[in-house]
Amino acid sequence: MMMMSTTTTHAATRTTGTFKTLRERSCSRVHATTTTTSSSHNQTSSRTKNSSSDEDDDEKMIKKKQHFVEQLGRGVSAFALASAMSLSPISMVDSANASEIEILQTPAPTSGYIVDDAGIMSRASAGSINKTLKELEDQTGYHLNVITVRKLVFEQDPYAFGDKVLETWYPTLEEGNNKGNFLLVKTAKEAAVVGGPKFLKAVGDDVLESVLSKNVPINLEYEKFNEALTSSVDRIAAVLEGKPDPGPPAKFEKDNSRTFKTKEETGAKREVFSNVVVGLLVISFVVPMLQYFGYVTGDPDFDD
Repeated sequence: MMMMSTTTTHAATRTTGTFKTLRERSCSRVHATTTTTSSSHNQTSSRTKNSSSDEDDDEKMIKKKQHFVEQLGRGVSAFALASAMSLSPISMVDSANASEIEILQTPAPTSGYIVDDAGIMSRASAGSINKTLKELEDQTGYHLNVITVRKLVFEQDPYAFGDKVLETWYPTLEEGNNKGNFLLVKTAKEAAVVGGPKFLKAVGDDVLESVLSKNVPINLEYEKFNEALTSSVDRIAAVLEGKPDPGPPAKFEKDNSRTFKTKEETGAKREVFSNVVVGLLVISFVVPMLQYFGYVTGDPDFDD
């Protein structure tokens, strides 16, 4: 009995020890699991914070790049505008000067009589002028060139520039004695006629003055460049050929006379109209009554 009791006691002790060991291991495992879970949660939180921080950094970097691009675009636009403003006047002057230089570098016309640098002549006007001047040269030997330029910059006096062109094209007196240039400046609406001594004497000062003071300004007042050129050439050619001068064009005078009636005129006409209406009304009433009275008087059976 004693041995069995002792054996039972030892077995209980072992069982108790085993349970304690299992409990301790279980608690240890639970603690370890809790620790692991807590560590994982901390790592996840840390990763989330790091991810948020990275996203914030990316947004800041994108904003910085956008700001840099905007500043760069503004700088480029300002530079381009400044360059355009600084270069545009030079370009305009060079373009205006180029026409004068090109005319001076252009050889004297041989197959025609026109140098239309301003581009204002129509095909019909150019054909008419070439025909007139060709007939003039064939009949008289006088040669007239028609030159148009948009603007004069180097030499703003049309007479001085016309003489320069004439001397460039015909450097000797023999070459330019019977030659002439008719120059028209589009922007200034001015013209000049220059030529050699023989040419100017044949045309005459009166005709030249009339052409430049009437044919040119009257037509250019209404932007009629082609008419100004053709009418001027026709007059010069007619005089050189010994024909009667066609004369300057008639200037259009605007009629500034009154086109409405005054109050007195309107009142007088109104009074006449009223009298006519009253007369018609009286006739329309009186005439039928007289007719009726005459009918009644001439009928002997009317009383019966």
